[in-house]
Amino acid sequence: MKGIEQNIKKALIVLLVAFGFLAAYYCYILFFYSDRWFANSYNPRVRMDAWDPKTVPGDIKDRNGRLLASTIKERRQNPDTKQEQTYYYRSYLGGGQQAESISHVVGYNNAKYGRSGVEALQVRYLMGHNNPFFEKIYQKIFLDKEIGNTIHLTIDIDLQQYIHELLGKYKGSVVAMDGQTGEILAMVSHPSFNPNNLVEDLTGDVLVSRATEGLYIPGSIFKILVSASALENMEDVVSSNFDCQGTYRIGSQDISCYGGEAHGHVDLTKAMVVSCNGSFADIGTKLGNEKLLKTAVAFGFNQEFIFPDLKLAASRLPLKTNTSEEKLALTSIGQGDVQVTPLHIAMIASAIANDGVMMEPKLVYKVIGRTGQSQKSVKPKVYRRPMNQENAETMRTMMEDVVSQGTGKAAAIKGKQVAGKTGTAEVKTKDSEIRNNAWFIGFVPGSKSNIAVAVVIEDLPSGQTGGKVAAPLAGKILKKALDLGY
Repeated sequence: MKGIEQNIKKALIVLLVAFGFLAAYYCYILFFYSDRWFANSYNPRVRMDAWDPKTVPGDIKDRNGRLLASTIKERRQNPDTKQEQTYYYRSYLGGGQQAESISHVVGYNNAKYGRSGVEALQVRYLMGHNNPFFEKIYQKIFLDKEIGNTIHLTIDIDLQQYIHELLGKYKGSVVAMDGQTGEILAMVSHPSFNPNNLVEDLTGDVLVSRATEGLYIPGSIFKILVSASALENMEDVVSSNFDCQGTYRIGSQDISCYGGEAHGHVDLTKAMVVSCNGSFADIGTKLGNEKLLKTAVAFGFNQEFIFPDLKLAASRLPLKTNTSEEKLALTSIGQGDVQVTPLHIAMIASAIANDGVMMEPKLVYKVIGRTGQSQKSVKPKVYRRPMNQENAETMRTMMEDVVSQGTGKAAAIKGKQVAGKTGTAEVKTKDSEIRNNAWFIGFVPGSKSNIAVAVVIEDLPSGQTGGKVAAPLAGKILKKALDLGY
């Protein structure tokens, strides 16, 4: 009998522990993911009935109050009732083609296609579900239809449209952000679509927000991470020299510098300036998998990003303790299996600009209620501290040299110091053709906001590099941001 009682007690303890874990997991999911569940376009509480909405969504504006999205009502014949009724729909940037510039950031709110972008993730504010109890009661009693709140984004529409036009027919993405606060000033993805005309524009992969969902091989911009790890873990690495012969052999693998150029004796700064593949392959293998992975994780790799203002795909660095030196060497020059999003890379550039402090990315500038009262305003928040100030200053100096005398010269701005790094990632297509993704990441040290930018142009022919294509675009974007007062 005692044995049965003991077994029952053990079973109860196991059940209680399991219940405790389940309750804790439920609380975790509810705390971190409730807003995302609520924002799901299949949630009937947040859908807008085009003919008889209970709540009219609030406006979306840029940081300076420029109208980006609003609800329009007009008289139409209801195809179901055959009666003329008031029809409600969302209009973006006045309803014209220029709305392509904001399509991936603002998104769309459509009776047929659902929601995306800010229209989806911030629907709690737009539909007024965050309103105080008495405001909700007032609207239900005294208003014909409830009214949502107005969201001001951190985006500057002038910079956003400038970048959109600058990219032209290029495929790729640009992210510009305030390195000190994490505020996203512009976030553009190409190809784009017109949210005012979804029926005709939804072709191919235009709905993909390359800035937040596009995972790209980084190429040589990953050398920033390798340098950061070397500064942290290798003594005298700044003064150490590597003899570049144009090709670095490790095991059965040859890693060549661009064009097979032999750079001769180079230190870490010179290796960064000329983007010497052999040097960084050598540094990466000397660091080893564990140390390089630790640095990358500190910068946010292999982490699930959970931010209140936006969704961001996780950047991947699949290094393991048994990863071969050949693969580690390839990874150290940004090739192989490493993948990043443009926004994450902009965050990394911002961290270097911000003395090694990485800020949480912000997209919501403020929320204004029906009566004009502010309900929420942007508050800068430290996301992590991946490197110390001394190493950040060293990195900043090396990146300044890249622009002043190296592969990033095309990003230079007259009268301003620009820091940056170019990258050219080789990507094999389905037809086994080698195409290039051209990168530039950088910032303007000492500017009002330490404005940082990440530019990636994809699917380019051989010979089109980060220095030739992405760097000049980045220089123009940074200059425009400075001209706008950032």
